[in-house]
This record gives sequence, structure tokens and C-alpha cells, in this order.
Amino acid sequence: MTAPNRAATAPNRAPAAAPAGNIYDLGYRHYEGRRNGRGYAMWSLFVESLRGVWGFGRPMSAKAAPFVLAGLYALPALVQLAFSSVFAQRISSGEALQLLTYHDYFGNFSFLALFFCVAQAPELVCRDQRYQVLPLYFTRAMGRIEYALARLGSLVVALFILLLVPTLALFVGEVLMKPDTFKAIGDELPKALPSIPASALIAMGLGALSLAISSFSPRRAYSAIGIVAYILLMEAIPAALYSIGQTGGSTWTDKLFVLSPLTSLTGAVNWFFGQPLSSQDFAGTLTSGEYLAACVGSIVMMTAVLLYRYRRIPA
Repeated sequence: MTAPNRAATAPNRAPAAAPAGNIYDLGYRHYEGRRNGRGYAMWSLFVESLRGVWGFGRPMSAKAAPFVLAGLYALPALVQLAFSSVFAQRISSGEALQLLTYHDYFGNFSFLALFFCVAQAPELVCRDQRYQVLPLYFTRAMGRIEYALARLGSLVVALFILLLVPTLALFVGEVLMKPDTFKAIGDELPKALPSIPASALIAMGLGALSLAISSFSPRRAYSAIGIVAYILLMEAIPAALYSIGQTGGSTWTDKLFVLSPLTSLTGAVNWFFGQPLSSQDFAGTLTSGEYLAACVGSIVMMTAVLLYRYRRIPA
């Protein structure tokens, strides 16, 4: 018995339909203008980041922390400005007054500048990591290095403004205390000008440090805790080792103070003003020039850590 012919009994199958589609011209115009490139993208991110640090373009609650902290930092200088006429009368009568000066202002109120960094540095970098929007930045003209530098630059400029406002208030107050305004401006200006590079150094030091630490966590609370913990540990550990070294006769432990961020910045400020370091505020044998070198090295190291982090961050 022969097998049935399967080819003859099989039902006729229709050939598979080829995929079909239609292309519609919706009339969109192609972009033929100038492409500004990475520089413009970096500048745009810098401007938006600087606005974000101060809370512009965001709800009123976002403006509370930066403006309150900036106001508290400038308040002592503004009070001295407001009562400049009273102080001038008391000084002319021969009374000795202890007024705020340019070189010791940051040392007295550095914790407020630190709180500004704790509040605003995580705002710049943690949100993008948490909501995973970094690929949107990196798929455009902007690269990882440009992104990190734009964020860092915005925080540094914001800190520079924060630090320079009290200096301006002190300058105006000192001028108003003198009877001859034009002569007072000429005498006071050389004393106030070192505040510009000193404020720039402080802004770069605190900005690079706080942003490098903040970039390692997508949570703002963890980043803020990390900044505070780092500062406290690096201020306390060298002081403790110095105390132990003094009792044990060690002569090198005072060099560890270059690792203390706030102490190094305060000591470096004295270098710009040519002021000697007070033995009450600075222990050991380090000079203001050595503190300045430590601050420059810290800025370079923390900036390198920030750039390395964004080269490795998944996006």
C-alpha cells in the first residue's frame, strides 16, 4: 500500500505577507541652524546650577536654606555697618573696641559657610543620580567632565558671593567711620583687596570637598552626613594625635594639621593678609604658607576625586 502524497493532500498555504508600512511626511522642519557644542551646553548647565543653588525657579521652600544661611553669615558685618557711626564716636572718644576685620571673619563664622555647603552641595548632584537622568545629559553634547566641572563651578561661584558680601559690608562700614570719605577709601582699599583671592580659595576648597563627597550617594541626607562627618573627623583626629604626640615628645604630629580642612583654610587666609598665626588658634609650627600649599593640594585632590567619580558612575 502506497503512502498518500502529503504534498497533494496538504492544504494550500498562503505565502507569508511581507511587512508593510507607510511613511508620512508630517512637515517637520529639519534643524539647519548653528550647533553650539559642548561649551554652550556646559555654560547652560552652570547657569541653571547657580540658579538652583540659590533656589531661583523653584518653590519658596528651596530658597529658605541658602538665603537664611547667607543672611546669618553676613549678619555680624551688617550689624557693624549699621552701627558704624556709633562705633566711630566711641573710637574718637578714645574707647578701644574689638571690631570684626577682614582676615578673621571667616575663622569666626566658618561653620555657617560649611552649613551652606552641607545644605546645597547635595542638591546639585544627588537628584540627578537618584532619578537616573544622567544619561540624558551624557547622550548630548555634554560629557562627564563638563558636567562635573559645571556643577563644581556653580557651587564655587555661589560660595564666593556668600563670602564676599560681608567683606563689602565691612569695607563700607570702615569707610563710614572715617571723617574724610575719599581718603578713607584709598586707605581701606588695600586692606580689603586680599579678601578677593582669599574668598576664592575658600570657595574652591569648600566647594570641591563638599561636591566630591556628595557625588558618592544619590541620597541628599547621606551626602550631608558624609560632609559633616568628614569635616569633624579631619578636624578632631589631627588635634588628638598632636595632643598625644606632645605628651610623648613627638615633633612631627603638628604637621597633621594640614589635613584639617577648616583649619587649613583659616590659616591660608592669614597668608593673603600677611598676618601671623595666633598661637591661641593654631597649634604647632606650621606657617600660613604651608597651610596655603595644603589648601591648593586639597583642591586639586578633591577635584580629581570628583572627576574620577563621574568617569566611573553608571549612566
